[in-house]
Amino acid sequence: MKHHFQLPLHNRAKAVKSKLVSPLLLFSMALLPACKKDPPAQQQQGYDLEKGLVDFSINGEIAGAMIDTVANTITVAVPNSMNQHSLTATVSVASGVSAKLNSTAAGAGISYDFTQPVVLTLSTPTSQKPLSFKIIVENATSYIGLDGTIRSQKSLNKSYNFYIDQFDGSAYQSINCGPTVTTMAIKWADSTFTKTPVDARSLIRPLGGWWFTGDVQNYLSQNGISNAVDTLKNIDSLVKTNIDNNNLVILCLDMYYVPENEIEYQHTQKFYDANTVGWGHFLLVKGYVQLNNGFYLEIHDPYSDGQLYAGFDSTQIKGQDRYYLDDNIKLSAGIWWPYVIRVAPKGKNITNAANLQLNSIGRQKQVPQASGR
Repeated sequence: MKHHFQLPLHNRAKAVKSKLVSPLLLFSMALLPACKKDPPAQQQQGYDLEKGLVDFSINGEIAGAMIDTVANTITVAVPNSMNQHSLTATVSVASGVSAKLNSTAAGAGISYDFTQPVVLTLSTPTSQKPLSFKIIVENATSYIGLDGTIRSQKSLNKSYNFYIDQFDGSAYQSINCGPTVTTMAIKWADSTFTKTPVDARSLIRPLGGWWFTGDVQNYLSQNGISNAVDTLKNIDSLVKTNIDNNNLVILCLDMYYVPENEIEYQHTQKFYDANTVGWGHFLLVKGYVQLNNGFYLEIHDPYSDGQLYAGFDSTQIKGQDRYYLDDNIKLSAGIWWPYVIRVAPKGKNITNAANLQLNSIGRQKQVPQASGR
């Protein structure tokens, strides 16, 4: 049975009724006196009805139903291309349990319009009150956390994978975001590049220490990758312009100010604890998604530590294809380092932005450096 339990954040402290009786509960029940009376039916009905739901699915789903017995919801993800006005649902229940989707008896192979409210109701002849679940059908985009209408988007993904987890077992893995992001950028820019973050570390700060933005630029240049600095003012325009022109963007920011998302299957916001001020970090921006209600940066975050998503993409590492909201990034970068490093594909040239090129007496303006772990 494909049941994945996911509690809303505000309900995590509440007890969740499980569909399986725990070993501890079985042990406690075994210790009860044999002459003890059964509890009243109304105290049993919630558990009986939950147990009576064997399976819920929608043809073509990309992730099995997630049943939340606190919020009484069932969430199913389907591909973006599927027509939610006509989806075929299948409900399986235990013997003696009746199920309805709205007012229609539920079973196998019945089509419903899931753009309208649909409620699954379970009942038995002896239950005093039915048990209802709201059915939530999400397309793949909403399922990963990008809830809204996509107006425009672009990704600079390649036909090959250039993502790298900084936790590679090396001596300085926990502070290797700089070497890792820079190596990812070079692998993106040059498909023949085979060096690793360990190779980068062996050349720059081999005895440890956080990499600085100047270290990132130096290593890019050493490997023939043109790069330049720009100021972080209008982040949406800056990211969109660079991605549309096929240039990556490297950020150095304080991840303390980026919200954490604890929903295991979503791709939005950070997925790890960075709960102290001064949590410097490098991120690689490789795309964007403009929604009707927000602008997200599509990012490779190297701080995965082997963690995988919990949804339909359960073989994908969490730092890959992460989406961070523009306002959070602008705040955290503005506090730490209000600039970006722009990266061109190998063989292409990139220049500093006009406002950084020269000052009033003709010298190149100096940009302060910052570091990340």
